Amino acid sequence: MANSWDDVALDWDSDNTTSVYADKAFESLQKVVDVKGQHIFDFGCGTGLLSQRMSPTAKDIVALDSSEAMIEQLDKKELHNVEPVVDLLTRGLVAMHPAFRAQFDLVVASSVCSFLPNYSDVADIVYSLLDHDGYFVHWDWLSDKDEVGGMTITHAQQVLTSVGFSEVEITTPFTISTPNGEQTVLMAVAKK
Repeated sequence: MANSWDDVALDWDSDNTTSVYADKAFESLQKVVDVKGQHIFDFGCGTGLLSQRMSPTAKDIVALDSSEAMIEQLDKKELHNVEPVVDLLTRGLVAMHPAFRAQFDLVVASSVCSFLPNYSDVADIVYSLLDHDGYFVHWDWLSDKDEVGGMTITHAQQVLTSVGFSEVEITTPFTISTPNGEQTVLMAVAKK
């Protein structure tokens, strides 16, 4: 999949849908968590559209994506408190990479989890990265069945609860106009 993400990286930020999605995700995030002074992990950061919005008030951000071309676009934004990392999220990466030495206050993932073949495993890793009372917030396209690019509320609730999050709330805070029509976005907020 990394190659397909590499192929779209150059034009990603110029697509109005991706920018609107990032704006609305950030707006919905601000209603749940104050990012000011937070140590944040932006998982599946892409070109850093969400990191760019959090950066002015966040303490620092580790921005991870498996697409080198997406990270190159993030680098061009020159966000002083964002550390870009090109890799997959694995236990090995977490054990070895210096960026993961301290626990995070917040982990965000914008339109990432429904593309993972191992959402449950990744949610478990994310849980281990969070400080006590930390939050994992992710947004994905709402679907009536679990499929690549879409997620059901039931699946998100079940996975996040099963890995140990003490509080899990799933909402549908916004819709986006896409070439395929209006699409609803699921927002999962899980507290450790």
